[in-house]
Amino acid sequence: MSKRTKKVGTSGRFGPRYGVTVRKRIADVEAVTKGRHECPVCHGEALGRSATGIWICRRCGAKMASSSYMPTPPAAIRREIAEVLAKAEGKEEAVALKGEEIEVATVEEPAKEEKAKKPKRKAKKKE
Repeated sequence: MSKRTKKVGTSGRFGPRYGVTVRKRIADVEAVTKGRHECPVCHGEALGRSATGIWICRRCGAKMASSSYMPTPPAAIRREIAEVLAKAEGKEEAVALKGEEIEVATVEEPAKEEKAKKPKRKAKKKE
């Protein structure tokens, strides 16, 4: 017996309904949702979705709450990771310059361009 949904995957159940772009989007989201993800506790590829926003690791049994379709780290963890990476980059520069006696030119961030303000319209007088 051959596959009936070779091109469209899991969204083949919709048949010709809802349009091509919607069905493709659904197939992409379902592929990500139903796949295995890395567990933040044991770092194994065993994290699966059990319900909306609930993810369980099949390897270590850890349960976590996250977004509905893909496990994402909380904002605090993302911020902490960004800080650690920034410190690591700073240490690498310091280690590289430690042996050499060269002045370090500070790299200035490019100034943010200000948006051009639109001229204010004058109110029309009612006659």
